[in-house]
Amino acid sequence: MKKLHRQFFWLLIFLLPVQLGRHFWFEWTQVLGLAVDYLSPTLYLTDLLVIAILLTWWWQEKIRDKRYEIRDKIQKNWVVGAIFIFLLVNSFLAVNRGAAFYKLIKVLEFTFLGFYIAKSNYTLYAIRYPLSLAVVYSSLIAIFQFVKQASLGGIFWWLGERNFNIITPGIAKAIINGRLVLRPYATFSHPNVLAGFFLVAIILLLGNFKLTNQLINKLKKNWSIGIYWILVFILALIGLVLSFSRATWLIGLLVGFGLVTRSWWGKKRRVAGLIFLLVLIGVFYYRFALPLSGQETLTQRFSLAQIAIEMIKASPLAGVGLNNFIPRLPDYWQQFGMTYWLQPVHNVFLLIAAETGLVGLLIFLWLLVLIYKRLLVTGHWSLIVAVSIIFALGLFDHYWLTLQQSQLLLTIVFGLSWRR
Repeated sequence: MKKLHRQFFWLLIFLLPVQLGRHFWFEWTQVLGLAVDYLSPTLYLTDLLVIAILLTWWWQEKIRDKRYEIRDKIQKNWVVGAIFIFLLVNSFLAVNRGAAFYKLIKVLEFTFLGFYIAKSNYTLYAIRYPLSLAVVYSSLIAIFQFVKQASLGGIFWWLGERNFNIITPGIAKAIINGRLVLRPYATFSHPNVLAGFFLVAIILLLGNFKLTNQLINKLKKNWSIGIYWILVFILALIGLVLSFSRATWLIGLLVGFGLVTRSWWGKKRRVAGLIFLLVLIGVFYYRFALPLSGQETLTQRFSLAQIAIEMIKASPLAGVGLNNFIPRLPDYWQQFGMTYWLQPVHNVFLLIAAETGLVGLLIFLWLLVLIYKRLLVTGHWSLIVAVSIIFALGLFDHYWLTLQQSQLLLTIVFGLSWRR
């Protein structure tokens, strides 16, 4: 029993890309008569693993400490309790309470998981192999999907792969030399989510080489291990490129340059190199990256951002309620002349402010500052970079707060940041 929760956690990391789950549809999951995935309560395979982790860990803690009391834990973490009360009131005030309370349950689930990771004192070294294996099979699925220009089907359906091809309505595509090509999904909900996973995973895995001498010694003694890690990073980079996620490309290039110059160049050369790279990336981005997709998506994202700002103005303190951004969209469409696009705003900070008000945004920013302060003291550069990447990408998309796989990865990074 002592090691069982750790084995479940290893399995959770390995199966993090999998989105196999059972959706439940209620009346409140519809907007304008259309079923919305973001509102549908879903029991994922990874949810079952989280439950197994928490139950076996709680049982171990209870056996180890005969005086173990949940009430004592709550008293010691009263700030977390106060935040929960705020979110509870926020959910009661929401127009769509079903969607709000479902989101609140997910927040509690990931909060407990993050608390478990921090308390169990996991390290980057402890998750290196399950995470690397998740990167390998995700990248291979993405590569074969791109070659086939369609989903693989068969057994991959059980990993959560959706059935699609180049002509599927609403499928993500890129434009290369005037030709539409399918952007691979692997087992993720969108290519952008896949790209975010690859970039953060690369940084977390690179942290093992900096922070753990044991791994470096093994690389010197055993070439097979070295070849394995080279293969992992090559596959991750290929998957990242094939995702055609422009924001992730841009941030990845900046991070890569920063990591290289941090070790190789002096201060003056580093500044000059940074200026040169920013100009080079700017030319690359506007000459090659922007033409990869049409302008319609950019227009829709801008309209959603405008709607989010109007929601904040209408409910500045408490917001419109957890998970209520999409249900409230129809109230603002006429104002902006926007076609129906049932998506959250593609900015995590605007999404938090719209749904939980400025109070919720301040709480979130306060927690973020605490994480950075803790990481700067401990000096875990890879976790600092990982957190920075997550919220840099959060300026361009919402998936870190709305989709299961990204929420799990965010929780793991936060939990590792708070470990002893």
